[in-house]
Amino acid sequence: MAIARSLLTGVSGLRNNQVYMDVIGNNIANVNTVGFKAGRITFEEVFAFTLQGASRPPGALGGTNPMQVGLGTAIGSIDTLFTQGGLEATGVSTDMGIQGEGFFVLNDGFREIFTRSGAFQFDASGYLVSPNNGARVQGRLANSVGEITVGTPVGDIKLPFGQKSPARATTRVDFTGNLNAGETPNGTVLITKQLYAREIPGSVAEGGSNSDIKGLLALNTTTGLTTKLEGIRENTTTVTISDGIDRNGDGVVDVNDSFSFTYVGTNTPSKFDFNSLQELVDGINEVFGPNGTNTLTAQFNTDGSISFTRINHANPLIITSTNSNLQKALESANNRSTNITDTTTTTDVFSHVATRDDYLIDLRNSDGTSLGLADGDTIVIEGKVGGVDITTDKTLSVTSTTKYEEFTEQVRKAFRITTGSVEVNSTGGELKITGDGGTANEISAVNINAGVYDATTETFTTSRTNFNAVFDSTPNNWLETQSASDVQVAASSTVYDSLGQKHVITITFTKDVKTENKWTWEASVAEPASVSGGYSGEITFNTDGSLNTFTYDGAANSFQFEPKTGALNPLSIEINAGTTGSFNGITQLGTSSSLVAKDQDGYGLGELNTISIDTTGRIEGSFTNGVNQLLAKIVLATFNNESGLLRIGDNSYAQSANSGVPIIGEAGSSIQATITPGSLELSNVDLAGEFTNMIVAQRGFQANARVVTVTDQILTEIVNLKT
Repeated sequence: MAIARSLLTGVSGLRNNQVYMDVIGNNIANVNTVGFKAGRITFEEVFAFTLQGASRPPGALGGTNPMQVGLGTAIGSIDTLFTQGGLEATGVSTDMGIQGEGFFVLNDGFREIFTRSGAFQFDASGYLVSPNNGARVQGRLANSVGEITVGTPVGDIKLPFGQKSPARATTRVDFTGNLNAGETPNGTVLITKQLYAREIPGSVAEGGSNSDIKGLLALNTTTGLTTKLEGIRENTTTVTISDGIDRNGDGVVDVNDSFSFTYVGTNTPSKFDFNSLQELVDGINEVFGPNGTNTLTAQFNTDGSISFTRINHANPLIITSTNSNLQKALESANNRSTNITDTTTTTDVFSHVATRDDYLIDLRNSDGTSLGLADGDTIVIEGKVGGVDITTDKTLSVTSTTKYEEFTEQVRKAFRITTGSVEVNSTGGELKITGDGGTANEISAVNINAGVYDATTETFTTSRTNFNAVFDSTPNNWLETQSASDVQVAASSTVYDSLGQKHVITITFTKDVKTENKWTWEASVAEPASVSGGYSGEITFNTDGSLNTFTYDGAANSFQFEPKTGALNPLSIEINAGTTGSFNGITQLGTSSSLVAKDQDGYGLGELNTISIDTTGRIEGSFTNGVNQLLAKIVLATFNNESGLLRIGDNSYAQSANSGVPIIGEAGSSIQATITPGSLELSNVDLAGEFTNMIVAQRGFQANARVVTVTDQILTEIVNLKT
């Protein structure tokens, strides 16, 4: 019956739109299902009923089209849409989302299944599984050294919790930082007690000292007391001499009958002015001598004293000064009594602060007493440099013209001083030794003696006691004002032997004081270990501060030490100071030193602590010894026709006859996808689109229902025709 066809057509529409609603409902129900892929339904027309076929155009008439009536609708396909879902960060390290094509491969104990849902966890046995069904994630496991060799089969991923990372002996230590180019090592500084020299009479042209009286030392040879001429003032300090003559005829010999001489310092003196003792003597003779009053003469003696001779011994001699120290030095020549038969009196003995130009035989100690050196004496120099006895340039022969500076030069040679100095201190006449910098050049045990010396027996037949009392090794003779010290920079590093035992090595750089841009280095190791080779050497730098060379002493090429722990012996370590000509290691620049050991390649025994997963599916383990090692790698699968996969529940798919076989590969290489750890792929359901589709399905259902209703009414009318 023709009317029945429309009824069946409407029913087919109702049935298929109901299936459409089923697909929509399933999509909406799984809008929050991780890794869910939405379904899509397509319809097709059922075979049409032909009322009349088509006819060919006859002659001048046109042809006729076929007349067909459709028999309703059928479901053409229900497809799974594998479009990309959004990724949501979860912070869970074992959650993984795929960006791109592919599926995670799992094994449920019977077969391989596939999923886009990466909500994985480790079970009690250490397997990486899908928690909703217990299926194990598939991948390739690394061997014990963290390598996945070619041909490694795909299998269950099981992490070896409790796995240990074996110790690795250190073979290289990298150092970096700066050695301060501006620092200078200190040398030993030794200084004697104050030294003076005989004030020699005569002008400079005559070979006299002609020293300024400021700072002269006066020795009273009778009492042994010394007076230092201090407080002398220019144009203020005077020396007044009275020869006992009543010059103004007042019957009294007093100050009005005397003559005064004034200290004028650097100004040019006249007969009443003076700077030196010789000039004072010259002025006295000019005023009181034969060309003057002819009552008194003064004589500057070779021992440094001044003698006064009265022509009329009945007249007293009175010498006074406005400076008390000068008064004390001169007043021993005073004679305040008359009728004294001794017509000559003498002052104290004068000495000046020793200078480099003074003769050795004229040197005096801080008390003004001669050191006793004589022509023909020998000075013998002994001591140590860097703890080693000096052996050359140890003696100096003394003549009447040997100068103090020749002595200082001999001391310099004996102690092999090149960058330091041996000099006469200008303020006190002391002998000052400044050794070369560094403890390797430390000067010690200085012992200098003088006298008549027998070179054959290497002994003194006569000693100069006063000289020795200044320069020999008696305590407090040599005052050390500065100790020798090195410019040193050190850095330490913890290294490991083959058993994973820790050892601390320290490398110390010491600046070479005699060679520019050069340092020596020495490596040490904490006990009980001990060094056995290659523990010292040199490092040099270019003029721009970059590394030039780093070498080992003794033709070694590494630092070796004995661990003494039962480990491989010896442990050989390369000390890496950087690349020649570069600034990537140790440098020498004019900034503060900052040497550090930045890295070393050894480590001790470690246990698996945490794991991490990267975008290619590499699972790396972090061990307690700081080692990161590859443990496994997750594989993915793709299909020629992924829409042909069978849904089997649990967000999983199975291979079907039309999906093709799985193509197993790795993300980022054979499969164009990346894995985002700590994230999950969300459902790709478009909720707005599904609501729209729901309206369409509803309208389709309503329309088909109306066809059924109308057809039913028609059938009712047909039934009612017989009444």
